[in-house]
Amino acid sequence: MAETFLFGIAKSVVEKIVDLSVDEVRLVYNVKTDLKKLEDTMISIKDKLLDAERQQHHNENLRHCMWKLRDIFYDAEDVIDDFKCEALRKQEAINHRNTNSSK
Repeated sequence: MAETFLFGIAKSVVEKIVDLSVDEVRLVYNVKTDLKKLEDTMISIKDKLLDAERQQHHNENLRHCMWKLRDIFYDAEDVIDDFKCEALRKQEAINHRNTNSSK
């Protein structure tokens, strides 16, 4: 069960990064290149995780490392969620200013 659990977290983080690649967010923060590099890195990590998860049952050190990675992915997910919330707040502020200035 742990195999799909950690991979699921990694998949969720990658999906959130892809969601962040929306043009408006990239324009607001000018992070297009950084997000693409992060997405590529996370996809590579996700692929390695699949292999490691298959092998962890035979290696105690690897199993311990996988639990640490789980915590890292949860932290990454929290950072991405915070980033998305801040991007939405800034976009809303821009939209609000544009609405008020057109009146």
